[in-house]
Amino acid sequence: MAHRVYTQGEQHMLNVYFQGVAFTGPFYIGLGTGPIPPDESDTLADVTEVVGTNYARQSIDRAGAPSGWTVSGDQAQGAEVEWENLDPSDCWTPADYAFLTLSPDGTTNPNILIAAVDLTTPTILEPGKTLSLLFRFRQL
Repeated sequence: MAHRVYTQGEQHMLNVYFQGVAFTGPFYIGLGTGPIPPDESDTLADVTEVVGTNYARQSIDRAGAPSGWTVSGDQAQGAEVEWENLDPSDCWTPADYAFLTLSPDGTTNPNILIAAVDLTTPTILEPGKTLSLLFRFRQL
């Protein structure tokens, strides 16, 4: 399973933690189609996002712990997000990977790509189908 942390996302996190730059949350998880952007220098512009009726990036925020974050002490350890295709006639383009960003829609700043990870198997959300993902975060 391929995964990548991108330079601009890593730099943003370091600026927040070590230089006192204000955090601009929440985070958003989106779905990408095709190959995961391969280079550390890739940006959100290099993501080919899933297309489909009612598709949107899903917000995850520390303040919303009961509705998404698994919290232990002061550290968030994971987030569960879900997409559902409610359109009875529209199949979404295949979801091959998930990505983490600070932008809710690709146009709102900060337009930063933080990380991406391949899905175990590509998924096409057919009408009435749901995709649930559980992300686990850990320090290395």
